Amino acid sequence: MSSSPTTSLPQPHWPQLLRVALLGTRQSGEPVPAVFDTAASSPEDREKQLLLAAGTLALMRRAGYQPPVAAPTPAPAPPDPVPPLGPLGRACLLRMLEDGQHTEMLPEYLEQVAAAGRRVPDTILHLLLHHAASSSETAVVLASVAGTRGRWLVALNPAWHTLLAAPSASDADTLGLEPWETGTLPARRTWLRARFEQDADAARALLLAALPTEPAKAQEAFLEILADYLRPDTELALETLLRARGQEVRRQAAALLVRLPNSALVERLWARAAPLLEVKRGLLGLGKSTLEVTLPTTWDKSWLADGIEEKNDQYAYYSGTGNRATPLGPSAIRLGNMLALLPPGRWTAHLGVSADDLLAAALASEWAVPLLPCWAMSTLTHLDSDFAVAFLKLWLHQRPTLQKAHLDRSIDWAALTELLPAATRQQLLLKPMLLRIRRQEPRWTDDLLQLPTPWPHELTTEVLQSLSAKLANSATLERLHSDLYQLSYFISQHLAPAIHLTDAPLVETTLLALPEVHSTFQNSIHNMLETLRFRTQLATSLKEATS
Repeated sequence: MSSSPTTSLPQPHWPQLLRVALLGTRQSGEPVPAVFDTAASSPEDREKQLLLAAGTLALMRRAGYQPPVAAPTPAPAPPDPVPPLGPLGRACLLRMLEDGQHTEMLPEYLEQVAAAGRRVPDTILHLLLHHAASSSETAVVLASVAGTRGRWLVALNPAWHTLLAAPSASDADTLGLEPWETGTLPARRTWLRARFEQDADAARALLLAALPTEPAKAQEAFLEILADYLRPDTELALETLLRARGQEVRRQAAALLVRLPNSALVERLWARAAPLLEVKRGLLGLGKSTLEVTLPTTWDKSWLADGIEEKNDQYAYYSGTGNRATPLGPSAIRLGNMLALLPPGRWTAHLGVSADDLLAAALASEWAVPLLPCWAMSTLTHLDSDFAVAFLKLWLHQRPTLQKAHLDRSIDWAALTELLPAATRQQLLLKPMLLRIRRQEPRWTDDLLQLPTPWPHELTTEVLQSLSAKLANSATLERLHSDLYQLSYFISQHLAPAIHLTDAPLVETTLLALPEVHSTFQNSIHNMLETLRFRTQLATSLKEATS
């Protein structure tokens, strides 16, 4: 008798097995459950079959065996009125999704596909869904290009269910509270964000009631979502979190509280901080203003209720210049903590100076650190565009002083730049940037990254001429070993995305016309030109007719 189990075993029939055993194998006319292949067995083997079946079924039951259930055939996907991309668009997507080339362009391209009123072709939707499952940037724009076929596929695969969790009323009725009450943290985050998009007031009430009892990691994750849906009624719950066990939770709660209008925390902080800074003006109001700083007093537990930590590595900057730079002391860190939370515009109104003059006075003082880094953080927290402009002017005109005080890298200049509209950034930075390139000042390629892209033709031409001169002069490059990697990385990673596609032929013609390029840059130039060509294909695919 064969001992291989059958592959189509039904759910174990214990009642049938018991009836055969109780009546006896000779008296019972029912067959023994077919756990084994019994084709070659004789009727005399029924007792043996019964015992083997009983043992096998018991073991399967203990192991949790569940017989396969044939899934019902799904209904066909409904037709989609949105036209798909044509052959070129499909080929471009295959290069990104199947070959892994230029995947950093995928989210932006999908946004352009949606804006052009197109969708991803059905035949490669599965590749896109697989990619989106591990790429949050792609998942964000997935719904706008997946179409009805994409939603149909997502419904068939449980691993993809969260990718297109569209915040609709019908979905809310179907899901109920189960994902929120029993799901994993990622599932709860997805559910909560969808709930906020459906009914922000109801979601906020649910979250505020649950926040105090959640573990620290969950509190951090949910506060990130709440930041996009702040309302005055969140103040009480956030004030409670100022006493939470997790330092990061307390920090997040304080950063959210100070953004609320008429925040009680802002007023408590202002009462502590206002006496600590004073502007002194020259005789008869002439001359530059100076900033006098008084460090705060010793920390006690009452500070914690105002969002001020006894020890906070987030503000552990270094003061001084050159090799004499030393870490800030606790009192200076507490001052920085308050400055980072308070609206920066409150200081200009209180001290009677402009943002430009206040930052210049701070840079000239012995307390440039922590004043400037923490005011930069406050500018980002409160989205203060006036202070962002003042910081960029300081960056343009006081670069050597900032570098000497270790402030060029302790402030997120790129984030400050992003607070400004593209036109404002270009107006503010274009002429100084052109001058820096012409003078070939150090790190000019880094500074280019502060300008909005795509660049205007004038800037592209200036950059191209400068790069061509550098690349053609191998003797100069050999003397600039420290700049080789920086320049090579800039060409391959940043130059192509910044070029307007109308300038792409000019860039390619200029660089290919160089008689000989230093070996360090050959791969970089090849990658840049290939990226420009691919970007041109992407743009062309948006206008291509559907095949």
